[in-house]
Amino acid sequence: MKVNLKDIARATGFSLSTVSLALRGKGRISEQNRSKILVRASEMGYKCSPKKKSASKNRHLYFALIMQLEKSEFYPAFYKGFTDAAHNKNIEISLFNVFGNNERVEALIKNLIDIGYSAAVLFIPSLKQKQYQLLQNSIPEGFPVISCSNINNPVLDTVTFDAYSGAYLVAKHFYSQKFRRFGIIEGPQNKPEALFRTNGFTDFTKQRSDSKIVWSYIGDYTRYSGVCAFDNFENATEKPEAIFAVNDAMAVSFLDKARSKGWIIPEDLAIAGYDNLPMSEYNFPNISSVKTDFEALGENAIAALLDRLNRPRPSQGMTSLLPVSLEVRESSKIRFK
Repeated sequence: MKVNLKDIARATGFSLSTVSLALRGKGRISEQNRSKILVRASEMGYKCSPKKKSASKNRHLYFALIMQLEKSEFYPAFYKGFTDAAHNKNIEISLFNVFGNNERVEALIKNLIDIGYSAAVLFIPSLKQKQYQLLQNSIPEGFPVISCSNINNPVLDTVTFDAYSGAYLVAKHFYSQKFRRFGIIEGPQNKPEALFRTNGFTDFTKQRSDSKIVWSYIGDYTRYSGVCAFDNFENATEKPEAIFAVNDAMAVSFLDKARSKGWIIPEDLAIAGYDNLPMSEYNFPNISSVKTDFEALGENAIAALLDRLNRPRPSQGMTSLLPVSLEVRESSKIRFK
């Protein structure tokens, strides 16, 4: 049966005139109420004109940043990048913490829509492709969601860093410093972006006949796993000259433990990390690290959401990879004699 304005008014609790104005994009109605009416109308099968969902320059928008938070410097830096990016765009960014399961995310998105949020960014690296597919099916039409997690076959439109190229740059830098025996502290094997970092580093090494990876250790991104990696390294039969840790936390804790055992960095052993967090810059010696610009990530994710609001369409699984660079510091500088 065809949905009419009375049905929407009854379902939302707003008056018939308010619903009519909201659907026509007119009237002095708060953006929260207008969004609630538009989303509910869409859920009921009412066909709204795309122009009525336009994200005009004068419209004050509320976006949600939905993350699975852990104890790490990474998450405050990530959030600050988004708030900085939104500052001059008349957009409010709110942070919401969830555990990595669909039910919690689905419920949160429904609540966000009810209170007037217009769009959301997801950063939940533990979600798998099948979970993203189920989540996509549950997201109401007219509420764009962008993911910032690197997965093999993206389901949601995704904006993320080029993890592979960042790790490739580290190996290339080590090679330029005349190091030939490499080591790597890998990340969690169930997180695709950790595997991309490993692959970028190992692929460069395989392309050079005079270099090789002589030692590796699988960590879990925590500082403790960096300490465990050093314990494993000490017992290695063949030791590397330069080690890449796929995040800064493991690089810092590995380096600190190495120094406490008498290793001189970088003369005895070079080290580099990933994400260029403050901990890498303020450590001693300071640590070379792949620079990921979180403000640029926020700008690109917000631009993608605004585009989806102005031109409503389903997610296509399109991925935009942001370039990264290597910040070279004392931990891996040239050691030519």
